[in-house]
Amino acid sequence: MRAGATAGLLVSTIIWGVSFPVVKAALGEMDPFLFVFLRFGIASLFVLSYLTLFKKKVSKLFRSRILWILGITNALGFAMEFYGMTLTTASKASLLVNVNVVFMAIFATYLLGERMTLRTIVGIILGVIGVALITTEGDPSRLSGGSILGDLIIFLGGIVWAYSNIYNKRAATELGMTPMEVTESMIIISTLGLLPFLPLSNWTFSTSTLAISSIIYTSIVCTIVGFYLFYRALRELTVVNTGIVLLFEIVVAVVIANTFLGEVIPPVGFIGGILIGAGILLVS
Repeated sequence: MRAGATAGLLVSTIIWGVSFPVVKAALGEMDPFLFVFLRFGIASLFVLSYLTLFKKKVSKLFRSRILWILGITNALGFAMEFYGMTLTTASKASLLVNVNVVFMAIFATYLLGERMTLRTIVGIILGVIGVALITTEGDPSRLSGGSILGDLIIFLGGIVWAYSNIYNKRAATELGMTPMEVTESMIIISTLGLLPFLPLSNWTFSTSTLAISSIIYTSIVCTIVGFYLFYRALRELTVVNTGIVLLFEIVVAVVIANTFLGEVIPPVGFIGGILIGAGILLVS
């Protein structure tokens, strides 16, 4: 079972790794808040259509405080990621988002009672140093630039996801719900959680092939398929141990962003990425 869960998580990791350059490319034609709302809104329409077709109870998906915390924090994290990516690169975004694995260890200690080891503490320190190197590229003067703002927004979004992942685990194991039911709940509540961000949108939207295909990929493949595989894996794997597999998301994102978007991580940023990877491995 664990092998199957790991394989499913690896597939979701590849799907999400591809999403970073896809989203980055499409953000040149769409407002970030509108884009992320359409991603979850369209996924919600598919979910509601499925529930109606098979006459399943929708109310079950809203019955727990855990589900609401999961959905709202997920919405906040995605809103921060999409906006932050208008100010930075897809490669850096994937690195900064995945540092959430380091912070999962902190939240798991205080919310799940897991023990904080010396290995975990060292991993957290390495991860934070890595983030500092990536965001500043060794030059403190960059702290006043637009890219640093995007980096910090995505980094904070990663911390929100670290908190959200504690509730991902609880929803997958404590509520007696199937992985599909948790996926359905997360999608619908996340869509509701994204509504307050729509007034911040400038409503820029394109009907180009890039824009439409990006919406379809992120709403169907990333949101429905990716999260279903993720929740199925969480039934068998621990929260922090998923980090070793999620690390591959960075590799996928960086390779595709370099190939198709021409993004290059500078030497100092590359060192920062290695430190983040080392930190993730230590806490995983």
